[in-house]
Amino acid sequence: MPPPRNRRFRLILAGVDFSQQSAHALRYAMAMARACGGRVVVMHAIDPLLSAAAAKAYGATDLTHDTQVELARFTGKALGEKAAGVVSYAVTVGPSRQSLIAEATRRHADVVVVGTHGRAGISKVFFGSTTEALLRRYHGAVLVVPPACSAPTADWPRGDVVAAVAAGPHHRAMLSAAARTAEVLGGLLTVTSPNAPLRRSRTRRPAIVVLPQPDSARLETFAQGTEAYDFVRRAGVPVLVMHTGRRIGHVEPQHTAA
Repeated sequence: MPPPRNRRFRLILAGVDFSQQSAHALRYAMAMARACGGRVVVMHAIDPLLSAAAAKAYGATDLTHDTQVELARFTGKALGEKAAGVVSYAVTVGPSRQSLIAEATRRHADVVVVGTHGRAGISKVFFGSTTEALLRRYHGAVLVVPPACSAPTADWPRGDVVAAVAAGPHHRAMLSAAARTAEVLGGLLTVTSPNAPLRRSRTRRPAIVVLPQPDSARLETFAQGTEAYDFVRRAGVPVLVMHTGRRIGHVEPQHTAA
C-alpha cells in the first residue's frame, strides 16, 4: 500500500560518519525515500578541532570540499553510483548531534536517519553516543538502525509495522501517532508493549518498529531519549522514534479546482 499522495516523508536527512554502520543506515534512508516518495540528503559534520587544525594548515574551505568529495565516494560505495547521483550532500562544522539537529531544523526534515554501534556500559561512557544525544534532545522523527539488523529488502518498509506503545495517560495519543506513521510507511500495524520481546521468526519479524514518545518537559524528554536508545539496542530491527503532537510526514497542500 503506497503512502497517501498528500502525506509523504519528503525529506530524509541521513547522518554519516564514514563507518560501516552509517553506510548500513544510509541504505535504509534510501529505501525509505523510495517507499515514501522522498529524497535523501546525506550529511557529515566535521569535528571543530579538525576544522581548526585544517584551517591553519591549508584552509577550511579546502577541507569542506574534500569532505564532500569523500562523502560522495562513500555514498557511491554504499548505494551504487546511480543512487548516489540522485541524493544531495551537506557538510557542516560542529559536534555531530548539534549539527544534525540544526540541519534537520533548517531543512524541515521529515525524518533523520542514523546508525548506532549499540555501545553500552563503560564503552558508551568512554566513546559517547551521538545517537543517544540526538534522541535526548531532538523532537523530530529519528530512524535508528542498530548493528544487528539485516539490510533492507527491496520492498522495505512495507510489511509488519510494530508499534511499541506503553500504557498510561498518553496511550491514545501514541496509538494515533503510530497509526499515522504506519499509513505513511504503507504497512500493517501491530501494537505491542515496549517491554514485550519482538517476534524473531522469519515470517513474523517486523520490518520496522515505531516507538512513539509523549511530548514532555525537557528533563522527561532527556530520560525518554536514554530509554529509547536502550530499546533500539535490543530491537534488532530499525526503530522509528517520534513524538506525539509533532508533524508526521510532509503534508502536501490541497488544490481545489477553480
